[in-house]
Amino acid sequence: MNMLAAARGWQCTGASIACRGARTFAVSATPKESVVPEGSESDGQPGTFYARDLEIKVDSPENIKPLPEDLTELSFGKDFSPHVFKVCWSAAKGWGTPKVKPFESLSIHPAAPVIHYGVGCFEGMKAYASESEEGDILLFRPDMNLKRFNFSMSRLSLPAFDEKEFLGCLKRMLQVDKDHVPRAPGYSLYLRPFAAGTTATLGVAPPADCEINVIACPVGPYYAGGLVPIDVLLDEDHVRAFPGGTGQYKVGGNYAPTLQHLQRASKEFDCKQVLYTLPGQEASTLNERYVAECGAMNMFFLLENGASGERELVTPPLDGTILAGVTRDTILQLCGEWDDFKVSERMISVREIEEHASEGNLVEVFGSGTACIIQPIKCLVKDNGARINVRENTGEDKLSDKIYKAITDIQYGRVKHRWSESIYAP
Repeated sequence: MNMLAAARGWQCTGASIACRGARTFAVSATPKESVVPEGSESDGQPGTFYARDLEIKVDSPENIKPLPEDLTELSFGKDFSPHVFKVCWSAAKGWGTPKVKPFESLSIHPAAPVIHYGVGCFEGMKAYASESEEGDILLFRPDMNLKRFNFSMSRLSLPAFDEKEFLGCLKRMLQVDKDHVPRAPGYSLYLRPFAAGTTATLGVAPPADCEINVIACPVGPYYAGGLVPIDVLLDEDHVRAFPGGTGQYKVGGNYAPTLQHLQRASKEFDCKQVLYTLPGQEASTLNERYVAECGAMNMFFLLENGASGERELVTPPLDGTILAGVTRDTILQLCGEWDDFKVSERMISVREIEEHASEGNLVEVFGSGTACIIQPIKCLVKDNGARINVRENTGEDKLSDKIYKAITDIQYGRVKHRWSESIYAP
């Protein structure tokens, strides 16, 4: 299915979108942008690589470092499993043979466009040790990650692949490294697929060569302290992405420029993340700032109507500046099925958030992402030091806790669900 066509089925108008029951996954695409069809063939070249062609070379046992007995010694993103997946493509020959092989450093030409022009994109996903089936390993909604990966690659003029074939290769890689999936609550194997333009030529042009790699990291909880609320700096001066740009794609250029702001947030405000905003797009809202997303998280706001007591869960819409997070979509679907309150994808201004906070009706704020799953937020800190405080816990059950439990129950196989897929399933 052409992903742009799917995306146009979920265009944002700025109005509230109530979610009830199942939603169709969509990545929002800026109008007039094209997406290369999956597995397309041109000039007789293979339009994808195939899992049946996968070559596997297992490292010798003496070179394989086992997981530490004390899993708390694992550091997020610093420890790696012993094997990688790799497949190369060239304009002349199409896709090459996919391979699983011992972990090694990359070797690319100094003129590669990934270095000079940022022709690179990535994904983040996890594999979990099942708590209901001994020895089984589960992936959580991998189809969404691979669809988004294809979508990001298309924006960079990188070749398309068949997502089912990629998933087949990924499952085989995980079977090879199954002993490096930690078997403990809160632990998982973080997977990082990434694509890079590797043509040995300087010049701003579509790459004639590229490669896809997948590395994996055994990890514990993203935040060692668990679901402990954090302070976030509310940035009303800078944007993470702009309309018509690349915010909806998982490309490195969306992340590197945020590091300076993140460093400042930590040093000057003791904040763990930065929440970016956008100016209003209409003449009447040019002076307003609207919430976008954090540098590494989608955002959610649970609001309460002071008069009626009715609640609404709000997240910014997929307008082209927001990454279509897998966890974000999962939250929207779960909350829509629970039908406990209104669920909306709509613009929300800083002013509206401040008004709810001043009235004690900013019930919860939290971020979502593959790495952290759910990250509660206790306060939005403005550049002038003013604090927008979330309502203090009054003893009621928190929505963020309920969502976290529902998602992790599925991820670890405690609850059977269509979103959980065994690496041994065909």
